[in-house]
Amino acid sequence: MAPTAFRNSMLQTLSLVAALLAFPATAELEWAPFTPADTSFRVDLPGKPEIETRERWFPASSLVSTVYKVRRDGDIFGVNHTDLPGAILFVTSNRYILKSTREGFLESSAATEIAFEKSELDGLPAHRLLYAIPAGEDHPAQRGTAMMLFVDKRLFIFYAEMDERSDPKQAESQAQRFFRSIHFPSGK
Repeated sequence: MAPTAFRNSMLQTLSLVAALLAFPATAELEWAPFTPADTSFRVDLPGKPEIETRERWFPASSLVSTVYKVRRDGDIFGVNHTDLPGAILFVTSNRYILKSTREGFLESSAATEIAFEKSELDGLPAHRLLYAIPAGEDHPAQRGTAMMLFVDKRLFIFYAEMDERSDPKQAESQAQRFFRSIHFPSGK
């Protein structure tokens, strides 16, 4: 091989190796810690979240929910928290609130429940919901995990919805990375 041909071949090989190495590194680097303005939690997300606020009026009070969501290909990572007025907590049990939350969560995403069980998140009691979401016009079929818990007067739902076409081990690894990163400030 002539020196020029060898040099060109070597440059092409190095470029290919660099490109292959860059893809996993880019996927890893895009994860970053996220803390909302009220500093009520911290979580690693694979990108900057979209933020949406929803308000629902009830005769006794209104409920304000804030949703932080990152879409990455066919996967979604999100946090939903709702501040619960003291009056609701006084007349309604946490068990009933969780039951209603679970039912509403499944209904809003047309999901089918796989399991609902007691769990723990950052050392706090929580409930884990496993569910399946059928494919829709704007998303592929997904498998989801949601962790629901109360922190003071706030109901949190952390969720990861993974594209069913993905490698199951990689999808599980990404979901676990998300859930392991969740942290609440001391004293909560």
